[in-house]
Amino acid sequence: MKTRLLTSTYIVIALILAFVSRMLTPYIFDFVIGALAVIGAVEVGRVFERSHQYNNIYLVGSFPAVLFVGYVIGFVNGWFWQHYLILIICLMLVYFIVAYLLTLILKKQTARELSKYQVTDTKGVYALKKAVNTSIILVYPTVLFSTLFIINHFFDLAISTDFIGIPLDYYFLLTVFLVTMITDSLAMVIGSLVKGPKLCPRISPNKTISGAVGGLAGGVLAAFVVYWLFSINNDFFNAFHSVASLWTVAALGFFGSIISQCGDIFASYLKRRARVKDYGTIFPGHGGVMDRVDGLIFNSAFVLIYILILL
Repeated sequence: MKTRLLTSTYIVIALILAFVSRMLTPYIFDFVIGALAVIGAVEVGRVFERSHQYNNIYLVGSFPAVLFVGYVIGFVNGWFWQHYLILIICLMLVYFIVAYLLTLILKKQTARELSKYQVTDTKGVYALKKAVNTSIILVYPTVLFSTLFIINHFFDLAISTDFIGIPLDYYFLLTVFLVTMITDSLAMVIGSLVKGPKLCPRISPNKTISGAVGGLAGGVLAAFVVYWLFSINNDFFNAFHSVASLWTVAALGFFGSIISQCGDIFASYLKRRARVKDYGTIFPGHGGVMDRVDGLIFNSAFVLIYILILL
């Protein structure tokens, strides 16, 4: 427990420094997101392999960097959000083809893998399955991770020029992080104190219904706390209420909390299937990157979609 609390303190301090760095440039925050995305993608790739879902770990690890460079090119050229969707689809198609061809071309490596994993498929079928698994990991977690990158560049999305100078980027980013973190913390605390029926015992035995409800309440509260903090700025208050209302704030907290918890459960399902406790060991007492951001990246994707609908 002491190690877990100490690591939590370091994570919070690092997160605060990352947010403060945005006052200088958003690209420092980009670097943090990119590094976490690369590590997280490799972690998922390894967990997939433990489940005998073979993938190209090198392609998986390189995809976040390539995708984020594509985003930067889009920001510089004033792309609309549809262009980023096309970029993701095209890159995934290229990676799928490359993963398939590499498995066929690297015959010796493929033969070793077939022997190591005791796979009875033909090389062609194995190459196809490996390409499909690689593509799945490109989506989870990299594409979900990339939504944080896009929200970080809110004003580069070419959605609207009506909010230039209004700290909506900070607002949405902080909402994603705080709603997810408070949901996770309160779910653990209340679940431990109240206990009661399990939420999904076969996937995550420690999760309880009481904890899920407590986390949900905490997520809504966190959303309003962030809103009230930013509402001190009159320009933000007027800009926000020109397109939204307090129901919007409630929805960000309510649905964000639910989606965050669903992301946590999904990550637990992958670990359970692979028979591993954690995705990695980079954070002592907490596990790997994906053990910390499993709900965050799902919530980030939700908030980005919400932004596109809202504006």
